[in-house]
Amino acid sequence: MTHEAPLALAPDLATHPWQQTFASTGRTHIPDILTGESADRIFTCLNTQPTWNLVCQQNGQHLDLNADIETAWSADQRSDFMVELHRQANDGFQYLYRAIPLYDVYHKKILPGHFLNQIFEFINSDPVLDYLRSTLNLPDIGFADAQITCYSQGHFLTQHDDDVPGKHRLAGYVLNMTTQWSPNWGGALQFYDGAGECVETLLPSYNALNVFRVPQLHAVTYVPPFATAKRFAITGWLRAGKDPAAGTGP
Repeated sequence: MTHEAPLALAPDLATHPWQQTFASTGRTHIPDILTGESADRIFTCLNTQPTWNLVCQQNGQHLDLNADIETAWSADQRSDFMVELHRQANDGFQYLYRAIPLYDVYHKKILPGHFLNQIFEFINSDPVLDYLRSTLNLPDIGFADAQITCYSQGHFLTQHDDDVPGKHRLAGYVLNMTTQWSPNWGGALQFYDGAGECVETLLPSYNALNVFRVPQLHAVTYVPPFATAKRFAITGWLRAGKDPAAGTGP
């Protein structure tokens, strides 16, 4: 019987120059953050995961929908849903993508014994959090929440800054797990200045961490109908204080 190595950061991972970049801009891109084996195990898990939620919001409230509704609904139902969704996106904050609520999967014991639980524990392990505390100069990081996201045709996330009272979010993060992507397929993480001008664009990549200070205006650009791949990532926030659900995991 073979035993796979535990998930791990790359052994030669440094804090420079990411420390200086984050200090000056409030965001940074750290390539090759995991060992190759760890990245491949996570990608395989995400790429073979059969069940996802379709997430969006309605009247300011987050919705987790069964992704199968896209095939179960009639053409008219799908059309009405998208018309209203796009109307809200035009007027303000809106999003549409597939997701797995990793934080809830872990703390609510939704999938006991599943590899997803190991991913959550790894993200919240001392080596990962200590590396981020040091590299970002954010010693108050207490824990990371997390979701798994999958963007494909028609998906997007409009401009917002992640600042939610009471959540104590210090930084947002995107652990990229996309093996192939074309710049023509959208799905880019973009950052904007106070005037609404785009100041940086980060394309989907593989085994790389994007991390940015909260609040900071950003968006994920629309994935057009001709895109043929899936944009996988583990995303969430590095938060101050103790995990309010600590002690309720597997």
